[in-house]
Amino acid sequence: MESRVEKIRKYCVIGFIIVGLACIFVEKSQGPKKYTGTAEGFDSEVKVEILAKKNGKGELRITDIICTHGDTEAIAGPAVESLIATVKSTQDIESLDTIAGATYTSEGFIDAMKDACSKIK
Repeated sequence: MESRVEKIRKYCVIGFIIVGLACIFVEKSQGPKKYTGTAEGFDSEVKVEILAKKNGKGELRITDIICTHGDTEAIAGPAVESLIATVKSTQDIESLDTIAGATYTSEGFIDAMKDACSKIK
């Protein structure tokens, strides 16, 4: 026969599991969502996928950026990586500037970022 303490312990464990699952659900529903933007680069389309959301003040928060393009990797790759690092650290796409030597790819990245961010509510 189960003692009263053991029953209380079981109910507490079940309660903690339910609360934990509810917290996970709330976190996922209010966390960043994926948005996609595209624009023309130098020789191909530039596509960005961002994880972003707006905080309580309505400010945009970008947590991750993945960029794909068909431009020359040796030239465009470092430029895109630099732009990604700048966006992540400043959280500002409006003041981004193009990277010399990869101007068209940079413009494509910036326009694709603006396209993706325009979809965030």
